[in-house]
Amino acid sequence: MDKVTKTQRAFLFRERLSQAMLERQLNRTTLAERSGVDRSTVSQLLGEHQVRLPSGQVVAELATALGVSTDWLLGLTSNTLSPGEILRESLEVAQASAAPADANIERWLQESAGAKIRNAPTTLPEFMKTQAVMELEYASYRGRSPAQAKASNEARLNLNRVTGMDHELAVPQQRMEDFARRHGIWSALTPAQVCEQLHLMADLCDELYPSTRLHLYDLTQHFSAPVTVFGQRRAVIYIGSAYFVFNTREHVETLTRHFDQLVRNASVLSHESARWLRTLAETATCSQPATRT
Repeated sequence: MDKVTKTQRAFLFRERLSQAMLERQLNRTTLAERSGVDRSTVSQLLGEHQVRLPSGQVVAELATALGVSTDWLLGLTSNTLSPGEILRESLEVAQASAAPADANIERWLQESAGAKIRNAPTTLPEFMKTQAVMELEYASYRGRSPAQAKASNEARLNLNRVTGMDHELAVPQQRMEDFARRHGIWSALTPAQVCEQLHLMADLCDELYPSTRLHLYDLTQHFSAPVTVFGQRRAVIYIGSAYFVFNTREHVETLTRHFDQLVRNASVLSHESARWLRTLAETATCSQPATRT
C-alpha cells in the first residue's frame, strides 16, 4: 500500500468530518458547541483549501463530539466506532441462565449453524451424560434441575446427530481417569453407574464420529479453562455464573489456536477415544465394590 501524504491525509480528514456531521445532522455551530472547538476552526477544517491537519487535541474533541474514533477521522481505519464502543463489542459478559436450556448457548449454537464448534467442557460433555451423572451433578445446583439438564442435553444430542454438524471436544485424560475411580464429586456413584457412563460415551463416540470428535489431552502438559469457540464469530469462556464472550477476530483466533493446540497434542485422538473409554471401563473400578474416603 502506498504511503499517504500529509495533504492526502488532510483531505481524507475533511471528507470524513463532513460525512460524520451530515450523518448526525450537525451544523458547524452545533459541532463547535458540543466539541468546545471554535466555530472558526471548524469552518477552516471544512474549507476546500485546508491542507494541514489540526492538533491531536482538536481531533480528539471532534471525534468525541461526533461519536467516532480519532483513527477513523484521520483515515487510519474504516471502523467508525469509538474505543469504548469497540471494547463493548469485542467483549461482553452474559449471565448463565437457568433451564430447560441455557438461552445463551442455544442462541449461539443457532447463530453458528454450519460452523465448526470447538468445546473444552467444564466436566464431562453435557450431551454425553447419563441420567445418574446428571442427577448427581445437578441435585443441589440452583441454576438447573436434573430434569431440566436432561431436556437440554437431549436437545444437544439431537443437534449433534444433524447431518453437517462439526463438533470437536477436548477433555483431560486425567478427568476421565478420576471419574472411573469415582474421585471427587463422583464418589457417590456406584461402579455400575460409572460403567454405564463410560460405555455411553464410547457408544456416542462411535455413533457420531467423524462429525463429533472427542480428544483426550494430558493435563500435566496442557491446561484449559472451559471454553467454546463458535466458528469464526464468537468464543466464550465459562466462569460458572456467567460467560465472557469475545467477538473480535483476534480474540476468536487466539482461543481457536489454544483449542487446536489441545487437539494437536492430544494423548488419545478422536478415532481412538471409544476404544480407550471401553478399556478404562474394564480396567478401572467398575467391577469393584464402592469405597469411601
